[in-house]
Amino acid sequence: MSSVEAELLWAEKYRPRSLDEMVNQEEIVKRLKQFVKERNMPHLLFAGPPGTGKTTAAHALAHDFYGPDYRMYMLELNASVTKDTPILVKVNGKTCRTTFKELDRLYFNNDSKVLKLYDGEYVKVNDLDVLGIDKSTGKVKWFKASWIIRHKAKYVVKITLKGGGVIKLTGNHSVLVIDEDGNLVEKKASEIRPDDYLISFVTTLQGDRKVIDLEKHIIRNHSRIKAKKHLILNEKSAWLLGLYVAEGALGFRKSISNILTSGQAMITVSYPKEISLATKVIDAALSYDIPIYINLVGSGFNRERSSAMQIRLLNTALARYLMREAYSEGRIARFKRVPSMIYESHEKARIAFLKGVYEGEGSGKWGSVVRIVSKSKDLLIDLAWLARITGIESSIYDNEVRLIWKGRMKYKKSDLLPVKPFIKFFKKIEKAININWRYVLRHQLYEGKETVPKEKLKSIMESIDIGKLNKEEYETYKKLVTLINSDIHVIKVTDTEVISYGDYVYDISVPGNETFFAGTIPILLHNSDERGIDVIRSKVKEFARSKLPAEIPFKIVLLDEADNMTADAQQALRRLMEMYVGVTRFILIANYPSKIIEPIQSRCAVFRFTPLKKEDVIARLKWIAEKEKVSYDNDALEVIFELSEGDLRRAINLLQASAALGKVTVTTVYKVVGLAHPKEIREMIKLAFDGKFLEARNKLRQLMIDYGLSGLDVVKQLHREIFSPDFKVPEELRVIIADYLGEIQFRLVEGADDEIQLNALLARLALLGRKFSSVISSRR
Repeated sequence: MSSVEAELLWAEKYRPRSLDEMVNQEEIVKRLKQFVKERNMPHLLFAGPPGTGKTTAAHALAHDFYGPDYRMYMLELNASVTKDTPILVKVNGKTCRTTFKELDRLYFNNDSKVLKLYDGEYVKVNDLDVLGIDKSTGKVKWFKASWIIRHKAKYVVKITLKGGGVIKLTGNHSVLVIDEDGNLVEKKASEIRPDDYLISFVTTLQGDRKVIDLEKHIIRNHSRIKAKKHLILNEKSAWLLGLYVAEGALGFRKSISNILTSGQAMITVSYPKEISLATKVIDAALSYDIPIYINLVGSGFNRERSSAMQIRLLNTALARYLMREAYSEGRIARFKRVPSMIYESHEKARIAFLKGVYEGEGSGKWGSVVRIVSKSKDLLIDLAWLARITGIESSIYDNEVRLIWKGRMKYKKSDLLPVKPFIKFFKKIEKAININWRYVLRHQLYEGKETVPKEKLKSIMESIDIGKLNKEEYETYKKLVTLINSDIHVIKVTDTEVISYGDYVYDISVPGNETFFAGTIPILLHNSDERGIDVIRSKVKEFARSKLPAEIPFKIVLLDEADNMTADAQQALRRLMEMYVGVTRFILIANYPSKIIEPIQSRCAVFRFTPLKKEDVIARLKWIAEKEKVSYDNDALEVIFELSEGDLRRAINLLQASAALGKVTVTTVYKVVGLAHPKEIREMIKLAFDGKFLEARNKLRQLMIDYGLSGLDVVKQLHREIFSPDFKVPEELRVIIADYLGEIQFRLVEGADDEIQLNALLARLALLGRKFSSVISSRR
C-alpha cells in the first residue's frame, strides 16, 4: 500500500465488511446475524440519522449472506456526478460543452415532466446525445441519452488525475477501468485509490462546413449595417475567432431604447513586436469585407500610446454574435468560452481556432508542447475537450491548459495502456511470438512500470503467428488488438478525497451502451439504464429472474433515501415487493420512516438506528489513528465527536482531513471544517457584552476572513456557543439571543447582506450586555 493511499478515503478503507465489525447498534446486529444463521430474511426498513451505519449494515448483511462477491447478488441504485461536472453534449443537434448544472436548468424546469421516484427525480430526454465508447470497436462516438436523473448527496469522492483532471462523483458511481484480461469493467468511485488508472480518450470527431448566421444578429432598423449576412467558418475565420477568444474585447453603444448598437470586436496585439500577427488579423477581416479601424494604444504595464496596436472589427452583428457565443455571461475575460459551432466544424477549422488562441495567449512550440493561459476556467476546460476531439492530447491545470502532439515527445499519456493484460497474454502464447517480447517490455517486466505505449504493444502483436493460437487465445488476441487500436488510453489517479457536498448529483442513462465521458478532461463513467419507473421495473424483473446464489433462495435490492419517494412511487414499489418476494428481498434506507407509507412499513421488519455513543465513536477514531500512525490530542477527538453529532462517517472524514495537516489538534479540526475556534467566538461575544462594539466588529471581520466563514456559519457557531456549558449567562439571556439568531438566520437565507446583519446582531448583544451587565460580570 502506498503512503499516499494510506492517507485517503479512511471512511471506505475502514468501513466494516461484515456484521462482526459493526460499531455499536448491538441489538440490530444481533437480529441481523440471526437472519444470516437462518439463511432467510423479510424485507427490511433501516431508519435513523445519517452516519449511524444503515448502509454499512446492509452491505455487511449481504456480505455475510453471500461472501466477498456479494455485489453479484445485490442491486444498488443511486450513483451520480456533481453539478459542476463538465460534459460535452449535443442538445437538439447543437454541440456544446456544458455542466450538469446547466442541463438541470434546461431539463428540470417543468415540474409536470419530472418523474419523482424512490431513488431520485427523472426527466425523459429525446434531444440529448453524449460521448461514449463503442465497446466493439473502441472508438468514441455519439450516443442517444434517454433520461437525466438527479438526487441529493451529502458526500462525494473527488478524484484527481495526473495532468490536472478532476472528477467528483458519489462513492457508488462506477467508473470504467481495464482489468487484467483487457476487459472494460466497472469499479466504484469509493474503491478507487491513488496509482489506479482511469480511462480517457483522444480522437478526431468528424465535422462539417459551418456558416455563422450573422443575419439574426443584425439590428434591422440600423441603417449603418452593410456587413455580410453570413460568415463561412473556414481556417482563416476560425483562426480569427480563436485569437479573439484569447485577446479580444467587445464595445457597444446603447440606443435611446437601450439596444446595443454600433458594436465592434477589438483585438489588441503588442506593437511593434507582433506586427505580423496584426497583419494576419487585418488580412482576415478584409477578406470578409469587415470594416476595420486601427489605432495605437497603451497596454499592460506599459501605458505608452505606442506599446500596442488595436484592430477594431466594425461589425455590430459579429460583435453581437461573439457576445452570445464567446462568453458564458457578461463581457469580461474570465467568462470567455469556445463558441459552440467550433466543436462541430471540420478538423482543420478546429486546429486553426486552437492556433489562434495559442498565438494570442500561448507559449511553447506549436506542434510539440503548448501552454495556453486564461483567466477563464471554463475556457480552459473548453479547450481541453476541443483538443481531445481534434486528435490532440490535453492536460489542464489551475490557470493553463497544455496541448501535446504525437511523436514530438518521448511518450504521451494518450499512447499508454495498462501492461498487465498484455503480459498475461504474451506469457500464455509465448511460443507463437516471433520476437523477443520480454526485451521490448523490459521496463515493464523488470522495473515495475505499469503502463506501456501502444506502439510497443503493436509491434509485438504484429509478430504473433495467429495460426498457432487456439480459439480462446484468438478471441483474446482480437480483443487486445481492438484495445490497441482504440481511441482510449489510461490516466493515473494521483489523489482521492471524500468531501462534503450536500446538493444535487446527476446521472445520464444511455440505453444499449451504459457509458459516457465527463470531467475537466474526459473520464469514462459507467451509467445505469435502469431509469424511469418502467425501466426500473424491467431491471428489477431481470435482476430477480437471473441465477440465484446456490445456498440463499433470494437476492437483495438496496434502495437508499427511500423516504424521498412520492406516494405514487411508493405504491409502485409496494407492487414490486409483492411481485418478487419469492426471489428478491428489498432493503429500504430512510432518515424519516414516517414518510414511508404504511403498506410498505407493514411488509418490512423495521430497524431503528440511533446516533452512535460518544465512547464508541472516539474508540473507533483512536483505532483508525493508531492504524494510520497519526498523532492526536484527546481533546481533538472530543471536538470531532461534537461536530459530527453521532455521524461516524463524518467523524472519520474529519479525522482524515485533520491528519493531513499533521498532529490532530483542536485547532486543526476547526481549521479543516472551516469553523472558528469556540474561544474566538466567545471572545467576540464578550467584547460585544462589554460594550466594545468596534472591537467586536473587527473580531467578526477577522473571523470571516481568516476562516472564510459565511454569515450563516457565524450564526450557527453563535447558536452552538450560547448553549455551551462554558457560556455562563442567565437562561433569560439565552432565550433572547436565540430569538435574535433565528431572526438573523432567516434574513440571511432570504438574501440579506451578511456583514450588515451580523453587525446588527453585535449591536443587540452590546445593548443586552448593558442591560444584564451585573449578572454577566458576576458569573465570569
